[in-house]
Amino acid sequence: MPRTQQNLTSLRDTFSQILGSQKDHYTDTRIPELLFRLGLDDCTEYNSKRRHLEKAVEAAGDTQMVAAAQRALELLGFEDHERDQLQELVWDDGTAPVIPGRYRRELAERLNTIDLYLDRTSFEQVLSEFWLIDTISFVDLLRPTPTLRQEIVRHYIENPDWDAVTLFDKLGAFQSSHARFGRFVEALASSRVLPSEPAQRKFIGIVNDILKACGVHIVVGMGEDAFLTACLAYVGSGKQSSPKNLIFASTTKPDLRLGNALDNDIEVVTGIEDVLIYDRPIGSSGLLWRELQAWYAQTYGVDEGQAKNRLYQRLKDCLPKSSPPQRLAFSSFFKAFTTAIPELPVLLPEVWFHWDPQTVSRRGKDALLRSRMDFLLLLPGGVRVVIEIDGKHHYSTQDGSSSPRLYSEMMAADRALRLVGYEVYRFGASELLEPNAEEVMIGFYRSLFERYSLLPAS
Repeated sequence: MPRTQQNLTSLRDTFSQILGSQKDHYTDTRIPELLFRLGLDDCTEYNSKRRHLEKAVEAAGDTQMVAAAQRALELLGFEDHERDQLQELVWDDGTAPVIPGRYRRELAERLNTIDLYLDRTSFEQVLSEFWLIDTISFVDLLRPTPTLRQEIVRHYIENPDWDAVTLFDKLGAFQSSHARFGRFVEALASSRVLPSEPAQRKFIGIVNDILKACGVHIVVGMGEDAFLTACLAYVGSGKQSSPKNLIFASTTKPDLRLGNALDNDIEVVTGIEDVLIYDRPIGSSGLLWRELQAWYAQTYGVDEGQAKNRLYQRLKDCLPKSSPPQRLAFSSFFKAFTTAIPELPVLLPEVWFHWDPQTVSRRGKDALLRSRMDFLLLLPGGVRVVIEIDGKHHYSTQDGSSSPRLYSEMMAADRALRLVGYEVYRFGASELLEPNAEEVMIGFYRSLFERYSLLPAS
């Protein structure tokens, strides 16, 4: 379910008020710098520091505003109640798996069999990031009661008075929103709390065993620290771990070799200018244009301004000149989103899915059915979308005769992709030669991004 208009309105109003409350922490001259860090445009008409901050939020587009709110949660120190309020609105994007109270309780019961943390400091930090554990209440003015943090330290960390069920209950985990509970579970599985891969796998195994009853599981990835990452998703949702290598934008089959098989380091033997290999970690937000542009600028030693145009031209040039429909599919993507492109997932052309150093003629019937994809989108949450433009060679022989064998091979390759979690969308080349072809592709891209709540404000 996409982010609703009601959510966007509430998020804008709340974020505006909360950011405006930061006025006392910044001088007039430092506010533009803050807005830049958050990805918000500065404004010129205001009568106070509060209004300066508020109007920057009010003037932002929906996509820009949501991204700024996410950055604010990462960068700024809000009061706990403000943080929780903003978190709930930012996380309410329709993607959180539903985990009913019954399964939350059953999970807590099973977690009694393992240690919830190996790093106490990080464990307490994670608890404080998701729950109100430092609030002070008073029975009367002379007798303040212990904070929840103090009780957790006394009854769960230093003494075994509480079990995991009691801990979850005291935190409010059984009644919290699905988004908060899910992110809490992901954080408990992280290397911050469990800096041991065997311990991570044991925790993840318990979560998957319990939550499979409600159709939810943890998708495992690899973090920059070489420990596991965890992302909750519906079983069969297409969410999966991050790609290890992205080999794309090649006009010919690249000549590659493994420089270090243990580390999966790929080297280009010949024709290094004919292929791009993106080797940076890809986070939960997918691969955005601005991230690819930054990588391109650093890798090829050009400034950001030049990188934007040179990268676009490099991707465009790899497309077959013999396939106007494929080139139209590429250009239509940029026309669909125009100035919003930097904050959106990038459309990668000519992506290698299987790479086999042997040729099809030498492999014979064992040759991989699909070597590369026309286009690939890596969306938030590990969703992978393949777009294929089908010319005659997909279903007919060189003499133009229809070929049931070629069609069957194409369908088999599609099934293989779908079974490992890819979404596959096919367009007939003849469809993209029609007068309304560009309109068709623009409509498709916008509908696809609307489905995943990525559609920028018009």
